[in-house]
Amino acid sequence: MLPGSTLNRMIFWELVRVFGLALCGLTGLFLLAGLIQQANQMGLSPAQVVAVIPLFVPSTLPYTVPATVLFASCVVYGRLAHDNEVVAVRAAGVHLFVILRPALLLGVLTAGATAALCHTVIPVTQRRLTEEVLSDPEEVLYNALRREKCIRHPTFPYVLYVKDVQGRRLVDVVIKKRRAVKDGAGNEVPGKFVPGYELVVRAREARLRVDADEGKLYVDADRLVLWNPDSRGWTASNQPFPMELPANLTAADARGRTNHLTWDDLGPRAEQLGKEREGIERRRADEAAKADREADPAARARYAVQDAGFGVLVGEKARQVRNVEAEFHLRPALAAGCLVFALLGCPVGIWANRADYLSTFVICFLPAVFVYYPLLLAGSNMGKDGKVPLGLGCWLANIVVGAAGLGLVWRLLRR
Repeated sequence: MLPGSTLNRMIFWELVRVFGLALCGLTGLFLLAGLIQQANQMGLSPAQVVAVIPLFVPSTLPYTVPATVLFASCVVYGRLAHDNEVVAVRAAGVHLFVILRPALLLGVLTAGATAALCHTVIPVTQRRLTEEVLSDPEEVLYNALRREKCIRHPTFPYVLYVKDVQGRRLVDVVIKKRRAVKDGAGNEVPGKFVPGYELVVRAREARLRVDADEGKLYVDADRLVLWNPDSRGWTASNQPFPMELPANLTAADARGRTNHLTWDDLGPRAEQLGKEREGIERRRADEAAKADREADPAARARYAVQDAGFGVLVGEKARQVRNVEAEFHLRPALAAGCLVFALLGCPVGIWANRADYLSTFVICFLPAVFVYYPLLLAGSNMGKDGKVPLGLGCWLANIVVGAAGLGLVWRLLRR
């Protein structure tokens, strides 16, 4: 039997048919779940949901395509085994590896297509998706307040509460400024906070106003009552209270996110973050040298506080560098999962010897849900945290499941 024989073509096109149908269904489920989550988190209107559907689809494919390859392989080869076609092929003197070639070809083609998507298409569509959602940040904020009665973000230095939202009018507004971590120079470290609040502001009613060009969020109130640990008072009427626009609502944040970087942008971004970290480390070393020459105990204590702040900054930059470097491993690892699942699906389908879709669905998705993706997430997180080598962590799921697939194929061919 040649690779282009009738048998191989028949199996391949059957794989493609089942793969296409299953991919549409599974992607639809992922799309529905993802859009519901985005709509709840960002308060999207129905028109915005419809507009972002084409931009949301590509980001689901690195997760749905490998699982669909596994499903198609299990279905097609399970049906072949159930109809005794595998036995007939062996009786005709055809080696079993011949009928595995179509699945391997499907795995290679889908892996290449997924890698191509991860190279440029998915980062670009993710960036455009975020920009589309954030095209009206003021409406996003109002929707969040209507739904949660609160605006809170891990990197946002303020927490904003309201009692009610009536149109564009906020009733009983409370703004709390969180205590920020200070760096070596005494400046606030963006996105790092300690327990407690350094300022509380309250207004009977107010309106939100966003200046996207300045990156500012203003609370326009009739009068503001201010409190901090040292004093309290109130402002003149109609005094706006300015805040930095939350990072998750700015276009600059959308462009800088790791999953929004194309493959060609990853290297320059990692290099830039590395230089920033080296600059902080040089400043830390200079301040440490000054501390060594300082005789005053109080001054040395201040230098010790500064050194701790520099340590926070260095750790943050190192984390950002690892996140970017992880993309060099995660994107090809996700693509290679297509071939890994093709290897696994063929012997599992033949040994399962089932022709019904429901049994095959359960059989093939158990390893995907309970083994592959937990290993992928856990391994990549451990790699980013520096607990294991980054490459090993990101490729751990492929190594484990791929080894299992190769072992099952070896046993199948020895039967």
